[in-house]
Amino acid sequence: MRTFIILLLSCASTLGGETLVHLKSGETNMVSYALDCVVSDSRSGTNASPGADLVLTVRNNGAKWIGTQDVSVEDFSLRDAKGHDVKIWRGSATSSGIGYGNICIIHLLVAEPKALQPWTLQFKSKPKNMVSIDLTITDIEPRKKQ
Repeated sequence: MRTFIILLLSCASTLGGETLVHLKSGETNMVSYALDCVVSDSRSGTNASPGADLVLTVRNNGAKWIGTQDVSVEDFSLRDAKGHDVKIWRGSATSSGIGYGNICIIHLLVAEPKALQPWTLQFKSKPKNMVSIDLTITDIEPRKKQ
């Protein structure tokens, strides 16, 4: 039984043939974050380029509540190594807000995952939210993590 538990814990980042590969993490005065990409072992996902699916986890470290219900793809920008915009779409998000100490997981779909790396991702929430998020993640290189 002990061996099984150790094996299970060592596979924590693999979910049904989908693996989260850690890219970046950090902290600002309001939130901490982790950025991962999804790598697939499934037949339908093996043709996907590394970085096509990004997962941004944001933890509220500084406010009672951060509203995320109005967060849209316009709140994000992704730029390649030459500063050119890379088209992204917002997949799903886990909540309409983040209470203190809690997380929100945001799925981002990258239209051109073969764009010149490293990338820079900026997430700046709308000023109409009670507490806004201004987060810049630099030196993102999903292809180096494969």
